Amino acid sequence: METVIVLIFFGLVAAMMAVTPYITRRTESFGVTIPEEAYPDPELKKLRKQYAAAIIAFSILLAAALLMAVRTSRLLQTGFALAVIACIAGDFLIYLYFHRKMKAVKAARNWATGKKQAVMVDPKFRSQKLIFSNAWFLIHASVTAATFLMTWLCYGRIPDRIAMHYDFNGTPTDWVEKSYRSVFELPTVQLLLLILFIWLNTMIAKSKQQLNAANPETSLEQNVRFRRRWSAFMIIAGLLLILLFFAIQLSFIVPVPIFLLSYGGMGAVLLIVAGAVVLSVTTGQGGSRIRVGNGAVQGRFQYDDDAYWKLGVFYFNRNDPSLWVEKRFGSGWTLNLAHPAGWAIIGLIILIPLLLAVFFS
Repeated sequence: METVIVLIFFGLVAAMMAVTPYITRRTESFGVTIPEEAYPDPELKKLRKQYAAAIIAFSILLAAALLMAVRTSRLLQTGFALAVIACIAGDFLIYLYFHRKMKAVKAARNWATGKKQAVMVDPKFRSQKLIFSNAWFLIHASVTAATFLMTWLCYGRIPDRIAMHYDFNGTPTDWVEKSYRSVFELPTVQLLLLILFIWLNTMIAKSKQQLNAANPETSLEQNVRFRRRWSAFMIIAGLLLILLFFAIQLSFIVPVPIFLLSYGGMGAVLLIVAGAVVLSVTTGQGGSRIRVGNGAVQGRFQYDDDAYWKLGVFYFNRNDPSLWVEKRFGSGWTLNLAHPAGWAIIGLIILIPLLLAVFFS
């Protein structure tokens, strides 16, 4: 069964990475600004196909190497973690190769010559309903509160030793002695997840407005739908994870088959990943793959801000007050690394898990 899980995971990751050039805005290619009419160019089509083939081949080789190299569940977990790191590094190196090729193509074509560059902004954009209300998270908050209350009231029924981690077969690999600190670890993680998803939903509404200068009316409608779809995804994914932690905590109090927890947990995670892949493909970055009515074409060239995108993926612009901007390569948002709050957020992302590990160790 663990083999199937590994194959499904790498299959989803490979699919997500392989389709990335096809879901980005048509004004961007491998992190490089291009005119929208250049997107179907045969040379650019060839680059996208070559990138997808390279990603799929690399993922197959990595999954095969992992399955051949490890035999036991414990080694599988270690190998799986190493394979994930290798996957991230390898995929990024493949991207960099095509990013540089794309920059060379752009330099040779000189698309921007004689074109009027523009940045389009709709002053009424923020007045629209960009996300689903944070009130939906009251459901998540109720489950989290129930987990805390259940743990407090049923503390005496929890065993003296608690299994905290399991291998792919559902066998416990890490035990801790029961204490108020240890039994409230998962509810605390639930609470932090709740705060995280509320913050992410709010961020979707407040992130930088980015419209296609060549077709601002269509782009506006697409961007609104893009944000609302990802807002709905955050609400659903957050609820799945919080319910998963509730089920795990419940297993400390009443008997719950281990295989249900193990496969249910992995199933929930795979469902979220698969959902993200499907949403990205059907929606596109900024809503670029959503079909809406055709607006008036302006004939403008999208403002070329390549100088602020390091390697095409890291945004660093001191002149931009925005904290969150759309990714250049992929679907979703990324930080403006020139904004002081951006580094504070990165610091918290690193610090909070470390503090949790120390406090609950």
